[in-house]
Amino acid sequence: MRYRPGQDEVAAYTGGMLAVPAVPGAGKTTVLSWLAARIISEGLPRGAKVLVVTVMNSAVANFTRKIGDWLEKRDLPRGVGFEVRTLHSLALQIIRQRPDAALLRDDFAILDGGYRDRLVEDVVDSWIARNQQRWLTVLKVNESHPLYQQALQGWRNRTVDMGREMIRRFKALGISPSQGAERVREDNFYAWTVEFYREYQERLARLGMVDFDDLLLRAWRLVEEDAELAQRLSSAWPYIFEDEAQDSNPLQQALLLKLAEGSGNLVRVGDSNQAIMGTFTDSDPNLFRDYSRRDDVRTVPMLHSNRSSVDIIDLANGLVSWSCNAHPVPACRRALEPTYIKPVAPDDRFPNPTAPGYTLAVRGYKDFDEELQEVCSHAAGYVRRNPDKTVAILAPTNQMVADYRQVLAEMEAPYYEICQYPAERRKTIDDLRAILSFLANPGDNGLLVAALERLVPELTDFAPIRGYLETVPVEELLFTEGSWPQSLRDFDLWLEVQRELERLKLWLEGVHLPPDILVLEIANDLGLQQEELALAQKIAVDIKQWLALNPNWRLPKVAEEVGRMVNSFLGAANVFFDRGGYSPQPGVINLVTAHRAKGLEWDTVYVVSVTSNDYPGRLTDKIRAEYGWLPEDILNPVAVARSEMEGMDTAAAIVAAREELLCERLRLLYVAITRARVNLLLTWHKKGRFSRQSPALALKELERIMEVKAGAQ
Repeated sequence: MRYRPGQDEVAAYTGGMLAVPAVPGAGKTTVLSWLAARIISEGLPRGAKVLVVTVMNSAVANFTRKIGDWLEKRDLPRGVGFEVRTLHSLALQIIRQRPDAALLRDDFAILDGGYRDRLVEDVVDSWIARNQQRWLTVLKVNESHPLYQQALQGWRNRTVDMGREMIRRFKALGISPSQGAERVREDNFYAWTVEFYREYQERLARLGMVDFDDLLLRAWRLVEEDAELAQRLSSAWPYIFEDEAQDSNPLQQALLLKLAEGSGNLVRVGDSNQAIMGTFTDSDPNLFRDYSRRDDVRTVPMLHSNRSSVDIIDLANGLVSWSCNAHPVPACRRALEPTYIKPVAPDDRFPNPTAPGYTLAVRGYKDFDEELQEVCSHAAGYVRRNPDKTVAILAPTNQMVADYRQVLAEMEAPYYEICQYPAERRKTIDDLRAILSFLANPGDNGLLVAALERLVPELTDFAPIRGYLETVPVEELLFTEGSWPQSLRDFDLWLEVQRELERLKLWLEGVHLPPDILVLEIANDLGLQQEELALAQKIAVDIKQWLALNPNWRLPKVAEEVGRMVNSFLGAANVFFDRGGYSPQPGVINLVTAHRAKGLEWDTVYVVSVTSNDYPGRLTDKIRAEYGWLPEDILNPVAVARSEMEGMDTAAAIVAAREELLCERLRLLYVAITRARVNLLLTWHKKGRFSRQSPALALKELERIMEVKAGAQ
């Protein structure tokens, strides 16, 4: 392997504490994988492994494949000498060593994200019901206002958000409900969230479950309190590599430092300029920055990248320079580190891509709908003309991704959605939900038709058969086939419907089975394989857990619960499907939020809605975390609750939260720009669906840089 500057020093690593700040496209996965294979080939103590900790399941698949490839080149088996884990799977592995010491039963269950969100909602809603007056007094609107109900619903949603974020914050800091209660001095938002936290933990205990944040907290406590276990784990993993270290939270960093304490061998790779997860997690980019500056840590930057053209590199570097030196908000001058991407050498085996001319631009539109239609039309035309190129549209929100998906579908343009819950991963869930709903209520024609439409999709647009199925009693349809009219038998589609009616009748005969067994029987009859089968098995396992906790539940309640937990099952689907990793398909328009685009790249990228609403750059820009129906001094409930916990001034905390959001949005724009290899179009609109818009502050600077560069060419 031929190394670039920086890569060579990382590849030569033999031990100690190492920080590797790596710019986008620097080849960190390749180098870390090569390093892991080299260390394995040189020999590890018996039973020991290199541990790689990363963020996403797709990254686990990528590292596993690349390390395996390098091992094969050294004539070693693909799967020996290493483990690649997400942080939560690592924490679970640690707890499994000593569940008793972690104060858990051997058969403890994990509450996934979808269940957790619902539990938080239930806790907050029950708290509001018990504390109605206390909850309402903070609003600056009363029942006489025409928008009172809308304001009330919005305040309920913000209260749920505050509860969810603060529960996560308590756990990230290792604070128990009782410790949180000790800090309560008056009735304020912080006091409310302590009450949420206590009830949430009590409900988890009654369910015999832990959430993902508990896993990390208990794993950390376990290695802190059990010296023998900490030493055993340190011996099992004498080398620890952390990917995406800029997204660490305090507990994650503390756990990895503890695990590496025995060997002293810890390699942390990250890019503070791509720290964009603070909106969703308690990650803190300052943790990796501070680690890199420690006296006992050697820092080796990887600054050379072949991902993007020189024009795109110059644009990204221009954003960094302007942010560090000229941003009008002083706090935003620390948003991006003065780390500049360098193109690779001209004789590099994989040089930077080039373009015929200057292929970067900014384009404004009169309103959101025009931007939506024009970008979709442009992207659809581009993939028709360039079927060998990869393309992506990066939007700031999931709702906007859905808007682009709808328009591309209407245009019959090829697209692939990269989102939290991809539509193509819903099929197994929606099939089972529709079938169970019918089996739970077998006299309902509407549910019968819904189940048949899942099994025979063409039925949706075939009115003659649909009309018959919607009007004839279900019992007659299933058990008196001789009464089926000849006019229907003449349709080829009727043969398929007839076969599926027979299957539904067969499954009806199995409704006496436990619902989890029934799901497995249906999955077997449907011929589900691989990821779809794993997902059906997950649904069956969850149903079994529900029934253990609620022995009086019958099939109708189980079917209802499956419908309510779709997002949770989709989260599990992501785990199963992401095992294969992601590789963009040429000639297809990829739809993704800018957050989810991190780590990915395409030849042509459209970054849409670069407005002051979606990428705020001034303290006066709209901040979505703030709620207008609250007084000025408590506009941002999460920021206020955190400041009350820490004894800070709430007004200063609200300003600090605004500043941090502006910083994160700058980093998000940097991430979006650096996804593009050759062509980049940044777009914005003057009128949104609800308000006037202006271009993001940073977009004006990017447009100025483009004009100068294009003029020079």
